[in-house]
Amino acid sequence: MTTMMISKPSPLIPTGTGHPAYAQSLPCTEESVRIARLSVAATLRAWGLGDLVDDARLIASELATNALRHAARHIPDPESRGSFRLKVERPSDHLVRISTFDRSRAIPHVLQASETAESGRGMAVVEALACRWGIDPKPWGKGVWAECAIPGRLS
Repeated sequence: MTTMMISKPSPLIPTGTGHPAYAQSLPCTEESVRIARLSVAATLRAWGLGDLVDDARLIASELATNALRHAARHIPDPESRGSFRLKVERPSDHLVRISTFDRSRAIPHVLQASETAESGRGMAVVEALACRWGIDPKPWGKGVWAECAIPGRLS
């Protein structure tokens, strides 16, 4: 008999990218959205960017939810979904980039959700909070990123 286990989040670890960055693999489960918010908040506070925490936490939540939703669409069994990657980077003193990477090639879009819709607003929230966002197609899936800056200090 084979026993399947849902993978546990990896620790938030520094990356060797030339500027401060942390990355973490998270299982494609609902709990990972909360962990992504906490990881982003902890990282920004450690960098002294507390002013960005609220917006960045919401951006991370929406990007993680999107990665999870795409994984769930293709693999309904939570124990078989695998993981997605969260990355928090600081390309300049006042700018933070939050990215998620997943194996789906489905491209997120900003939708005009109706007032009664229960979903479909995630990328509209990201677009409203981020100074810019984008998609990096990969041969195995995609990366979706959003940047936020200290107000009045775009760099």
